[in-house]
This record gives sequence, structure tokens and C-alpha cells, in this order.
Amino acid sequence: MLRSLLASALAALVLGGCYFVQSPSRPVPALAVLREEGERQGCLMIFLPGMLDGPDTYLDHGFPQDLLRSGAACDSVAVNLHVRYYGDGNVAEKVWEDVLAPALARGYDEIWIVGVSMGGLGALLTASAYTRHVDGIILLSPYLGEESFVRTVIDAGGLAEWTPPSEMPARMTGDNYSLFLWSWLRGYVDDPESMPALYLGFANGERLAPGDEVLARVLPEGHVLQQDGNHGWATWRPLFRELLARARPGRGDASVLASSQ
Repeated sequence: MLRSLLASALAALVLGGCYFVQSPSRPVPALAVLREEGERQGCLMIFLPGMLDGPDTYLDHGFPQDLLRSGAACDSVAVNLHVRYYGDGNVAEKVWEDVLAPALARGYDEIWIVGVSMGGLGALLTASAYTRHVDGIILLSPYLGEESFVRTVIDAGGLAEWTPPSEMPARMTGDNYSLFLWSWLRGYVDDPESMPALYLGFANGERLAPGDEVLARVLPEGHVLQQDGNHGWATWRPLFRELLARARPGRGDASVLASSQ
């Protein structure tokens, strides 16, 4: 997994500086933003960053602030889940142990995960492993696995026509994560009521658009938003604001939204 992610980021290597030498420390560092100081909400939104970004990048681009202004009764936490956490195929377990399970223990009963680019992969892998604990997902230009695997789904005619193998590997690894990811996403075709509410936004013609378009075709009307732009924050913030308004987290109706799929 790490190999394919790094291969997609070669052009950014020089710009990355010390990003690529960060240690995957535990627990995963995070920045929390409470809606009301000293009072915990029932809903928590978890922000997972993309390549070369960190938890402060979400704050710099106003995502927790937009959540507060939306009126959602949600706290938020931005997690420093950088690329080196993805190397062994166990990124979901790291998010569970260091973020999700502690949040549930503190009393949060509605969980949303937001992921941009590589963070979208982390959001989906976490949701696939701990589906019953995740109420909703907002993806912005998500990285959906190795390009060669995405191409097999496209060549099959899309997610509704692609069929996972009858026998899956015993466990997910850094080499087969794309298979596990798309096999889980097939749930939005076969049993959408059992899946978390999923909202997707991306730019027309951007580099990850082919895979995102495949996923978009199996989501309900109103859950997908495309606009002109590029693979970056200037595109993602307006998409996030609109999808946030459509998703309505923190209002106690996430289960209704999920069942509408």
C-alpha cells in the first residue's frame, strides 16, 4: 500500500521536505475542536489528511470552522494520519485504537469521517473494518486504490457489474487492499441499507476522477457533487460546505440518511 501511495506522490517529493521522514508514532497525534468549551457533543467528525498535509491543514482551510458555522451539533478531531501509517495495511486498526474506540468510550454516539485524497482511502478502510460504528463518510477527491485495480472495475462496466472473487484472501495487506476496498464498496450496490451514509465530491477531469466517477454512479442522487477545479483545497472547501449541508451530521438523522441509500 505504501509503495503505491508513494509512487503517486513522486512529483511532490521535493516539496514534501520532512513530511516523508515523520515517524508513525502512537497514539496518532490529533487536534480536537469542541463546539462548546467544556461540553462534549454527541457527534464527532474525524478529519483524515491527504498526502503532504497534516491535521493543522484542515484548520488552516477552515473545515472545523465550517462545521461549527453549519449548526451541526458536532465536535471534530483532525488526525495526523500521514503516509507512513499506511505501510502495513493496518491503517484502520490504528484509527480504531487511537481515535474511534476512545471517542466511543467518551460517549460519542454519531461518528462521521471526512477524508481528502489519501485520507479518503483511510476513511473508507476504517469504515469497512468498523462499519457499525461509522454513521457517515464525506469523501473529497478520494484515492480509491491502485490505478490498475480501479481500471479492472472500470473495464468490467462499473461497480454494479464488477464481481468480487468468491474466495477472498485471509487478511488485508499492503498488496491486496484495493481488492478489499472495492469488495466492501460493492455493498452500496448489494445492500446499501447496511452501509454508512456516503457523500462524494471531486473536480471534473482531475487525476482521481475516473475511480471517483465509478463510485459516484452507485450513490443516491444528492450524495455526489462535481465542480470545475483541481485536486486541492480551493476545490475541496466549497465541496465540503455543500456536502455538509446535504449530509446534516449531528442532527440525529444519520441512520435515516444511511437507510435512504
